[in-house]
Order: sequence, then C-alpha cells, then structure tokens
Amino acid sequence: MAKIHPCPWNDLPHDLLGEIANRLPCLVDRVYMSTVCHNWWVAIPHSQDLHQLPWLLLPNPSTTPLPLPPVSGSTRTEAFYCILDNGSTHNLRIGYDIGGARFFGSYDGGWLFLALGQTNHHMLLNLHTNHRFLLPDSISVGFDGQDVPSPMSMVITSATLSSSPTPNTQCFGAAIVDLNFFPHMIPQTQLAFWRMDGASHHRPVATGFMGNLLDPWFRFEDVIHHEGAFHFLTDTEHVIRYNIVDLQEGVRFKVGVNRYYFRRRSPHNSNVMVTSRYLVESRGELLMVLRLVKLCARQVVSLQAGAFQVYRVMRHTNEVGLVELGWTELPRLDGRMLFVARGCSRSYEVDDFPGVGLQDGVYFLDDANSDCVAVMLEHSALRRYTCNDNGRYRWVDGMPPSRDLRRWFPDKEQSNYSSPTWFLP
Repeated sequence: MAKIHPCPWNDLPHDLLGEIANRLPCLVDRVYMSTVCHNWWVAIPHSQDLHQLPWLLLPNPSTTPLPLPPVSGSTRTEAFYCILDNGSTHNLRIGYDIGGARFFGSYDGGWLFLALGQTNHHMLLNLHTNHRFLLPDSISVGFDGQDVPSPMSMVITSATLSSSPTPNTQCFGAAIVDLNFFPHMIPQTQLAFWRMDGASHHRPVATGFMGNLLDPWFRFEDVIHHEGAFHFLTDTEHVIRYNIVDLQEGVRFKVGVNRYYFRRRSPHNSNVMVTSRYLVESRGELLMVLRLVKLCARQVVSLQAGAFQVYRVMRHTNEVGLVELGWTELPRLDGRMLFVARGCSRSYEVDDFPGVGLQDGVYFLDDANSDCVAVMLEHSALRRYTCNDNGRYRWVDGMPPSRDLRRWFPDKEQSNYSSPTWFLP
C-alpha cells in the first residue's frame, strides 16, 4: 500500500487559507499568520475587510522613569487586552520608549495621546509607524476677547482630533485642560484648540478661553468630533459645539459657537450617583453614556462602576411652542457595542463581527482618577492610578429584564504612571 504524504502547510488551497484568515478577527493573529510563509502572507489581503475593535491598553504597576528628553532607539513592551482574541493579552514591543508616560486617549489608526512628564511633554504617537507629533504644553487664553500675550502652562486631561493627522490635510486638535494646579486659578477646566500641521517639528501653543461660556462653575467632562465640529459635554449635561473657522497660532482664532441647553432629566434613583459622562457617536446620532456607582444611606458603597445608562438627543415642544432639547434614555442597545472613555469613545455593530460571539453593551475602563491633576503631581513612589474597574455592562432581555456586569482584571494592581486607555488600531 502506497504511503500517503500529508499536504505541506504551505501548499494549502488558497480559498482554504482565505477562510482561515476570515476566522482570525484579531489584527495581531493575522500578522502572525502572514509570517508563516509566502502563501499564507498572500492570503491575508484577499480575505474580507477586517473590522478591528479597540484594545485595552493596560499599564504596568510601575516602570522605569522615562528620561527627558527621551533617549533615541530605546523601546518598551506594553500589554494590550484584545476582546476579539478571546480576551488574550498581547505583549507588544513599542518602537518608541513611552515608559512612565500618562495615557490620556487615542485616535483611530494607532495614535496614542501621551504625557511623557505626567503634566507636560504632551505628545501624539503612532504605535504602527512610530511617527510623532508634539502637543501643546501651554495655552494662550482670552479675557473678554482680549488675548493674553504670555501663554500659561496647562495639563491635558482628554483630547481628540478633527481627522487623522495625514499630510496635506487640515487637522485640528481639541482638549479639555486643567489650569487649577497653579495658585489663584479659579477655573477648574478649560478648552484648548490647536493646529496639527507643523507639530511634527515644533510644539504648538494652544488657543482657548478663560471662563466657561455656559456657567463658570461647571466642569467639562468629555469631547468628541461630530458632524464637522468639536462637541464638549459638561457635568450639567449641556453641550457646546465649536466649529473652527480659522486658527492661526498667536494671530487669530475664529470659531462658530453653538450652546445646546438640555432640559433637566428626572432625578436618578437615590441609590446611585453619576461619576462620569461620555459622548459617543452611534448610527449617526450623538449619545450620552452615564457611569453610575451605588449608594447606601447616601454614602458611596464603592467607586467601581455599578451600572450604566445610555441617552439619545430628543427634541420636545414646550407649552409655549418652543423646541427644547432633552436626553431620553435608550432601553436597549440593539446590537451596539459602545466603548467609552474620555475623548475616544467609539461605537461598533455586533453584526460586523460574525462568528466571534460578541454581545452588545457598554465596554468600559477604569478612568476613576485619570483626570486628577493631584495624582499626576504626586511623586512616582506615591502616585496611584486605579486599573481594576474594566469590563462590559449589558442589558439582558427577559421577564423581568436583567443586567449583566462582567469585570476584566478585577485584581489588576494600581499603576504609578497611568490609567488604562482604549487603543484604536
């Protein structure tokens, strides 16, 4: 009887290799597949378009402090938690040493917002290409329309972009910044804007306002770029829309401003308290996501997330015929996966990931003290960012309806340099 020789792996039929690639939804797994041999590498581009979910970038408990300025040629390894790959952790080497840097958001295409010096040396780094942009460390603000000639230092707590910072594309950055770590500075948070062109070789100075335009006592909680403009959410759940018309650093700043006042929502259950608010664009509309913690006798039981609520914008006509805006709660997400974090919330559809077993819900990370300047200013030996309140919260149909909260890494140690963040590969 003739001996049957198995088909070599590199001789598998092309359509079979394509099917294997389609069953590897994770970008890292596909990269590993492409390194097996030439035939496997060729099969990757011919598979279906790859939808990629965010990775959870988990900081280590501690790290060797980064020298400033950074030493060229040095690298670090960071841990990325991948939801698509059955919860695997990818330990990937980063070509630029970001050890000790604070993460304050990300942008699509592999961009990561960093503060190399905790409260300064802000930077935008692409982990795929190692391309870097310098971000503002200072802001020139105006009092009653008058420019301040000498910029003042600022700390960026969350940021986003108007578009990917590609060559020959007009791109603006916007951020929520804190000036309160300086004496006699009353405002808690301010808004900052800057141009990205030129930031690859010189650090821009941001432009902004002194004093909030809606109420001097509220705080800005989140920022998103939606329908061609930056939208800022306040802790009073109002929204300010900024459409940048012209921004020339130190010369002019023309911006269109729309203030959207929302009707006060019905009071929450007295057993919960809102700790964070996020804006996310989903199916063409703007949603607000509330993070809630549980109370007992009006005392916080735990700072960890106990529940989430999702609201959409609705227009109401009042008794005198005027149109008012209001937040109306969504009872279910209907196949949406909402990844929430300050400045980088994203929405995805479960139907875009067939065969993976994903479920809709709110996917969250631990940002309890990510914007706390007092923590940033602590000595590294004493500084503590919490990192163990990450997971997914979903609504389960049934009689009666129920809630499912699943936490990832509940025993994760605190970090002395950053909170977690979503990475958008």
